[in-house]
Amino acid sequence: MVLLILIIKLFLKRLKYWCLNFKIMNYKKIYLIFCSIFFISLVVFSNIQVSANSFCWPTHTIDSRFRGANSLSPGDVNHDGYIDYVTNYEFDQKYVISIHPGKNGNVKKSWETMTVWEPSPPYFGKGVNPENAAFGDFDGDGNLDIVAAQGFSRVPWWEGNNPGIRIFWGPDLKDNLKDPWIDAGLIPETVDKGHYIFVTAFDVNGDGALDIVGGGRIHAKNKLKGGVIWIEAPISVSERRNLDKWTVHSIDPDQFSAHGLVFSDIDCDNDNDIILANADWDTPEEEEKIIWYENPGTGTDEQKKPWPIHLIYHGSEFFAKPQIAVADLDEDGFEDILTQTKKYIYWFKKISIDPVVFERIVIEKDEVAKWLSRTIKVADINSDGKLDIIGMLIHEDSVLPKSKSAVFWMEYIGDTPKADNWVTHVIKWGCGKASMWPMFGEKWDQAEIVDVDLDGDLDIIANCEEWWEDGGKIRPFWNKRIGPGLVCIVWFENILDELLKINNEGDNECRIEAENFTIDYDSTWLKRGNYLDFNGNGYMQDYNVLKIRDKKYDETKGLEYKINISNPGKYYVYLRCFVPKNWGWNPLFFKGLNSNSAWIVFNESNSKYIMNFKANINNKWFWVRSDNCIQLNKDIQTFYLRNCEGGFAVDTIVLSKNPTFIE
Repeated sequence: MVLLILIIKLFLKRLKYWCLNFKIMNYKKIYLIFCSIFFISLVVFSNIQVSANSFCWPTHTIDSRFRGANSLSPGDVNHDGYIDYVTNYEFDQKYVISIHPGKNGNVKKSWETMTVWEPSPPYFGKGVNPENAAFGDFDGDGNLDIVAAQGFSRVPWWEGNNPGIRIFWGPDLKDNLKDPWIDAGLIPETVDKGHYIFVTAFDVNGDGALDIVGGGRIHAKNKLKGGVIWIEAPISVSERRNLDKWTVHSIDPDQFSAHGLVFSDIDCDNDNDIILANADWDTPEEEEKIIWYENPGTGTDEQKKPWPIHLIYHGSEFFAKPQIAVADLDEDGFEDILTQTKKYIYWFKKISIDPVVFERIVIEKDEVAKWLSRTIKVADINSDGKLDIIGMLIHEDSVLPKSKSAVFWMEYIGDTPKADNWVTHVIKWGCGKASMWPMFGEKWDQAEIVDVDLDGDLDIIANCEEWWEDGGKIRPFWNKRIGPGLVCIVWFENILDELLKINNEGDNECRIEAENFTIDYDSTWLKRGNYLDFNGNGYMQDYNVLKIRDKKYDETKGLEYKINISNPGKYYVYLRCFVPKNWGWNPLFFKGLNSNSAWIVFNESNSKYIMNFKANINNKWFWVRSDNCIQLNKDIQTFYLRNCEGGFAVDTIVLSKNPTFIE
């Protein structure tokens, strides 16, 4: 900032010289106008730079590159026992594998990547439109290959115009990740037969050869429907690399949109059926349905004909490739079906199998989750033995607001799930701004629920198809030690168990790192790492930018913390905090004058438990203590960190029975 001001001063001197040289006598007015524009810009720029950190769970970059991450498929390509992921990037048209760091690697750093294929040259008709990709050993050699769905585009020099289903033969990557992949090209029977948007590997006919199941939408040029298909692999291993030997069978030739096909034995007859929520941007509203395709029987000739279609639900409230989750949510022995709409979670509870009958239970989403949505998963996120719902949102008109939870999870209260006993928790808030292109914004696509760091709880890996971070204007301000920059694939680290693991340093003290909060209620605190010598993985800073007046303890909701008190009694509260001497980017404001306090609230009905921490030391970490002590009982206790003034940073919170605690 000092260097910038020096440059501006030099420019202003030169401006004065030019004005006098050209006999512009009102140069003082020009000078004043320029200075005004400059300082107004600094205020605006400051406001942009210190926008809310939207990540509630620690978030780690897997792959950071150009936008368009359009799929996420797991598989162990190098045979090391750890899951890798293949992603196709729609805009630069590459197929990329992210390699898990392995036993001795650091999964919290960006993973090694390898490019399987890219068009060369990537322009003038040589491009493709990669929509989806998946792993599978299609040639039977013991190594993973990749199947890719490609669509039609009217911009051949950018996204391509070569629709079909493509295969890349994979090398043995056990000892060498540099061996090249072989582009086998498009399966002949799929070329120009529709705009393909989904593929996956599945042995449909049970003959031991891995087949391909695919889906598509209408080809924009020839108007053919991609429908739902399965592509039969040759039974002979020696013929599998000959794509002329692969045969396409139509499951549903009239389907308008087929994305996110899910396998499950719906009718409990020991074969896998297929479930589909078929809405897309070009699907007619009267065709938007949730359906299931009945498998005619594994290995039968009827499998090669269109499968019977059964309607689960018909409604026009779906949009943008809604996904399906299959799970026995209420543990009654029947697998249920779940999907998202803008306002609701639809839980189709299976109540009969002969015939198959579903009861639709409508779960109203919390206000923070009421937005256009796509991803839905079911898993036990908090390790309490009950299934939870994980959901993700996408932008509407380029924006996913800061007030909406871009990634969230829902748990039910009580012994059984019902329509009205769900509580929503935020994993990531919306970014609140559009991408540099007006039509693009934050758009979460697919997710895998897996224990990435092998710490015993389930984390979330996800791809964001349209990343937003710098808005096309400024580079991200995130410190590399703390959060991602421009990313396409991330994993959200589950910290729910860790939140109750307070370090008990003796019988009379509990310590909490400020970034290990339970709930971020309103994004009024920002996770940062700019001030060095902090403890843990970062610190929390009040990001209140322009409203520099003192706030009352109940004006913001702030951060919630839970602590496990094993030794009841009277405790003092200590904060390791930082008062920035020059906080923010603007040299005229935010000089630490109003950045020296925050609220800690234990019991809002008792004024003794509402503490205002004030400090006067600038630009270094130091400890402050509450004037009064609080009585805490044995059990889980809850308290809140709330804003008072912008800029105040909190690193560590300690509860101690010692009135003279010094670290």
